[in-house]
Amino acid sequence: PAGALFSQVAVVPRDKLGVSKNADKLKVVDANAAIQRYACRDCGVHMYGRIENNKHPFYGFDFIHTELSKDQGWAPPEFAAFVSSIIESGTPPGQMGAVRSRLKELHLEPYDCLSPALMDAIATHVAKASGALAA
Repeated sequence: PAGALFSQVAVVPRDKLGVSKNADKLKVVDANAAIQRYACRDCGVHMYGRIENNKHPFYGFDFIHTELSKDQGWAPPEFAAFVSSIIESGTPPGQMGAVRSRLKELHLEPYDCLSPALMDAIATHVAKASGALAA
């Protein structure tokens, strides 16, 4: 939404995501990105992200922006990831302490990566792929 510092993203199984209409209006924002974000070519709104690399730890999951949904029942946010990235969109670095404090007040642990559980999942995937752990 306009003026928001962050988006709210949920992960869904790839086979559960479908575009109900106007799929022809969607284009990939950056074909070289790990998560290929599909956005409306007319208005620029991002609809979902998909990982095409079947060796990626989160292959098989799609990423959707639940803050854009009018539907009820979405899981609440559990943490705030990539918090420092808001500097790239113009937030003064001097405000980051206040931003992180507010996130903690909302019981959203701020990270500049993913949550520990998701980082563990990535590391486990990489270790299994390399043979360091049994698949």
